[in-house]
Amino acid sequence: MQPELAIGLLTLEDLRGMPHRTAAEGAVRARCFVAAVEPNTALCRVLGRYKMYLDTRDVGLVPHLLLDGYWEFWITEFVLRNLRRGQTALDLGAHMGYYTMLMADIVGPGGRVVAFEPNPRLNELLSRNVAVNGYWNVVETRAAAVGDRDAEAVPFVSLASDPKNGRLEPGADDRTLAGYAAQGYQVGTVPMVSLDAAIADRPVHFAKIDVEGAEEAVWAGMQGLIARSPEIRIVLEFNPRRCRAPAETLAAIAARFPLRRIGFDGIARACRAEEVLAESEDSILYLSRLDPE
Repeated sequence: MQPELAIGLLTLEDLRGMPHRTAAEGAVRARCFVAAVEPNTALCRVLGRYKMYLDTRDVGLVPHLLLDGYWEFWITEFVLRNLRRGQTALDLGAHMGYYTMLMADIVGPGGRVVAFEPNPRLNELLSRNVAVNGYWNVVETRAAAVGDRDAEAVPFVSLASDPKNGRLEPGADDRTLAGYAAQGYQVGTVPMVSLDAAIADRPVHFAKIDVEGAEEAVWAGMQGLIARSPEIRIVLEFNPRRCRAPAETLAAIAARFPLRRIGFDGIARACRAEEVLAESEDSILYLSRLDPE
């Protein structure tokens, strides 16, 4: 009987060089292994390459990582194509760090990744994942939400079963917050920063923004950053149902960048504001003066 051949880890070149997505997903899935390490915590091999500590109470995102080893592969491919070694990248709404790990690997020791995650439990796991993968010299984690100003304590609500949909509730009063708590939400306060103030020392090349309703505030607080980052590429999750003034926000965005939307094939194509406003689900917008790769 011949011995089994060991399955080696994938490289970035492997992930980029697969002939098609099905092959890439299969290669990642074949390397997905899971170990229970603590109550509510598992260690998983993600993207055939990275180790990630995951909260097993999460039924929205974590089961996909435990089963398949990847998440949103069309966006994963887009990041692989459009981020470069030595660049500076931001991960807003970093969660447990799936995109943070990928970004850190791509930019390398000469680059920089700043990952913002306000949820205390997710930020703890994010920091552990940075450390276990050896990216402490590349990644800076910040336990803060991002918005239009700096504030010490902004109400924040989240479900342990689906923390990726945690969100700021800046106008909520005590009665509203008590209602969330009665429904099983974790309720607390988190610090908030604007990107103009938080990232003032260098231009940024890439930003992934997934902030569950804070899109307008983030946009308002990053205009200076955009002005000093002429080569920035922004991947923005946008849902008009979560915005106070979606048409006005899209008009402001379109005044600075061509409107393009990333499809499930990972390709960014031109779109009209009316198409985005008509969507009931999230649109993933690509905002840049540069054409996508």
